[in-house]
Amino acid sequence: MSLAVRGLTKRYGGITVLDRVDLTVEDGEIHALLGANGAGKSTLIKCISGAVTPDGGEIDLSGKVFRSLTPRQAMSAGVAVIYQELSVINTLNVADNIYLGDEMTKGPFLQRRAGKREAQAWLNRLGVDFNPGTELSGLSSADLQVVEIVKALHREPSVLILDEPTAALSEAEVKRLGQHMRTLRSQGLPLLFITHRLAEVFEFADRVTVLRGGRVVLSCSVHQTDRHALVEAITKVEHPAGGRASAAAAQASASVGDEGTARLQVHDLLGPGIGPIDLDVQARETVGVFGLVGSGRTELVETIFGARKRRSGTVSVDGRGVRMKDSADAVAAGVALIPSDRMRKSLFIDIRADENVLFPSYGRLSRRGMWRDRRGERKLFKEGADQINLDPPVASQVARRFSGGNQQKLVLERWLQLGEACSVMLLDEPTQGVDVGARGELYAAIRGFAEGGGAIVFTSSEADELLQVADRIVVLARGKVVCEYERGAVTESELVEAAHFGETSEGPDSHEMATSHAVTDHEGEADR
Repeated sequence: MSLAVRGLTKRYGGITVLDRVDLTVEDGEIHALLGANGAGKSTLIKCISGAVTPDGGEIDLSGKVFRSLTPRQAMSAGVAVIYQELSVINTLNVADNIYLGDEMTKGPFLQRRAGKREAQAWLNRLGVDFNPGTELSGLSSADLQVVEIVKALHREPSVLILDEPTAALSEAEVKRLGQHMRTLRSQGLPLLFITHRLAEVFEFADRVTVLRGGRVVLSCSVHQTDRHALVEAITKVEHPAGGRASAAAAQASASVGDEGTARLQVHDLLGPGIGPIDLDVQARETVGVFGLVGSGRTELVETIFGARKRRSGTVSVDGRGVRMKDSADAVAAGVALIPSDRMRKSLFIDIRADENVLFPSYGRLSRRGMWRDRRGERKLFKEGADQINLDPPVASQVARRFSGGNQQKLVLERWLQLGEACSVMLLDEPTQGVDVGARGELYAAIRGFAEGGGAIVFTSSEADELLQVADRIVVLARGKVVCEYERGAVTESELVEAAHFGETSEGPDSHEMATSHAVTDHEGEADR
C-alpha cells in the first residue's frame, strides 16, 4: 500500500477537526472520500500534503512513517495533490505548464524539444488527443485537469489526491476525466478522490470512506453500500429519498403566486452569448434554468443583473422597467445575484463573517447615518446565522475559515436579511461544491425566500437538483430557451436529452421545441 493514515488527529483550540482517522489507499485503487462541508476532508488532505501539522497519529507513505510532514517532505515522499482551483497558466502551452518550475535544462539552456517529447509520452499514456504545443486557452476544463495530472505524474508520485476535480465539469467532461482515472488505476497508481457527487462514487471508485465530525463513520467497498447508506452516513439523517435535500424538496410544491404582473419580467433580452430570451417569474415561484456547459446559464443571470452588458431588451421588476447598467442598479431595484464562483465573485474571504453578511445593511442599521449600531448588527447577524444554521455561528471568524457550504450560507444570508428590499434572487449553481446536508439547508432557506413572496431564478448543471427545487424548468442551448416544463411533467433523462438536442440539432427551432414540450394539461397544473 502507498498511503495509510492511522489515528490521525488535529485540533484547533478546543475543537477537534480530525479524531483518530484511519484511511488506507491501496495500489491500483480509486478511493472516494466523502463528507459534509466541515467534516474534516480538507484538513486530512492538508495533513497528508504537509500544509498542516497533525497533533497525533501517523502517515505511512510507501512504508515510510511520518508523525508530520512539511510540504517539501510530502512532495519528496511522492504525495501529489490536484486542487479544485487549478494552478495552470493560460498564456503558456501544455508542455510549459507541465514543467513550470521544473524545466528540463542542459547547462544554462532550456531543453524545450526534450520537454515536449517527454510531455507527449505522458499525454499518450493517458490517451488524450491534444499535443504539448497546444495553448491552454483552447482547452476544455477537463483537459486542463489532465494537464494538472500530467504535471503531477512526471514527478512520479506514490499517491495522487484529486480534490473535487469534477465540480466545474460538464457531464461529458466528467466521463472523460473518469476514463483517465481508470487508466491511472490500471497502471497501479493509488488515487484518493474527493467528491460531493454520489453518482461518481459508484461510477469510478473501488472503495469509499465517509467522514462526519472529523471521524470515519463508514469505510467499505463501493459494492457493499448504496446511495441511501452514504447519505445517511454523511448527514446522520434517515430519509428514504436522499436525506435533508429531499425533505426540502418535499416543500418545493408550495403554491406559486396568483397570475398577474410577474415579479420579474425579461423580454427580448439580448447579450453576449444569449438571446433573445423571454422569461417571466411570478412571486413565490422558483424557475430552474438547465443546460449543458456553455449553454448560456451564467450569461443569462449576469446579464439580467447588469454584470454583463445588455445589448437590447427589457427587464422589469414588479412592472417597473429597470435599466440595470450595473450591479448597483440591480440591488437598488431589489435584485440579488449569487454567482457560481463564490471565492472570486461573492465573498470577501479575508474579512469577518458578520461583515460579509451585513455590508449591504450598514446604512439602514446606522444611527442618523453617522454611527454604527453595534448592538443591532450583532442581533441581525445572530438571527441570520440561526436561520441558515451557520456552522460555526461565529461573527468574528473570517470567511476563508468556513467550509464551502457555510461560505455559501454567508452569501445567501447577505441578501435574505434585506427582507422586502430584495424581491428577486438570481442563483447561479448555488450548490456547486456543497455537500448533501448543506444543500438541504440551502434549499430550505431559498424556499423560505420564495414562500415570503420572492421570485427565484435557479441555474444548475444537475437535472435532478432542479427537479427537486423548481416549480418550472426552462432548458437553454446556444443561449436560447429551447423548451419549458411545468413541475412534475418531465424526467431527468428528458431534461438531459432536451439540452443535448438543443445544442446539436438542426431540426425544429427553439419556438417549435418549446411548443412541443410545453405543458398544456391543466389538471397537472392544478396538482402542482
